[in-house]
Amino acid sequence: MKKLIFSAALVLSLGLAGCGEEKTKEEPRKEDTKTPVSAEQNVQKEESKTDDNEVKEGPLTKAGQWTMDGQDKVTLVKIKEVNQTYKQGPINLTIESVKLLHHSNVADETKEYLKNANGKDVTELNTIQVVYKVENTVDDNVMMMAIDTLTTDTKAQIHSYDNLASSDDTGSYAGQVIVEGMAIFPYFNGTLEDINTIFINTGMTLNSDAGTRLGDSQRIEIAL
Repeated sequence: MKKLIFSAALVLSLGLAGCGEEKTKEEPRKEDTKTPVSAEQNVQKEESKTDDNEVKEGPLTKAGQWTMDGQDKVTLVKIKEVNQTYKQGPINLTIESVKLLHHSNVADETKEYLKNANGKDVTELNTIQVVYKVENTVDDNVMMMAIDTLTTDTKAQIHSYDNLASSDDTGSYAGQVIVEGMAIFPYFNGTLEDINTIFINTGMTLNSDAGTRLGDSQRIEIAL
C-alpha cells in the first residue's frame, strides 16, 4: 500500500512539472512585465540618503559631526579651537585644540586595554582629545611633560599614562626642535556635556643633561 501511494505521488509531481513547463512557453502578458515600486525599494531609497553630519574624510570640526574609525562610530560633542602658546622656560607649548568625543562601538583592543589598565568594562566610551605642539627654543636637550595631568570642572583627574593615542611626543626634546603631540584621555566621570572647563597641568621643564630646572609647571585653563 505504501508503494502505491508513493507511485501515485510521483506521477502527480511529474504531471505538475509538465504543466509548469507548458506555462513557461506562453508569452507573458504586458501587464506582467511591469516592475512596480515595492516597499523594499522605497526603504533602500531612504537608506541611500546621506547624513549631513557624517564626515568621511578629514577632521571633525563641528559639534554633532561623526565619522567611522573602523567599527567605532566617533561623534564630536564639544570643540574648542585654542591656538594659544604658553611659555615655560625655553619651551613654547601651543595648545591647538580640545575635542570631547563619544565612541559608540569601541574596538575590541581598546576594550581589552581599558579593562586591564582601568578595570572598566565598556562598549561605549567618552574621550578628551588635546592636540598641541612643543617647541624647544634653545640648543640644549630639554625634558618636559606637556600634559602631566588633565583635570575638569566635573572633578575628574586623568594622568598622562592614561593617554590612548600614540604620537611623536616622548617628553624629551633635542635642541631647536618642534614636536607635534596628541593626547586622547578616557573620561569616566559622567557625560561630556557636563564638562565646561578643562585644566592642563604640565610637568616641570628640565635640562636633560644637567637635570637642572628651567621652568616651573603650570596650570592652563581652557573653557569649552
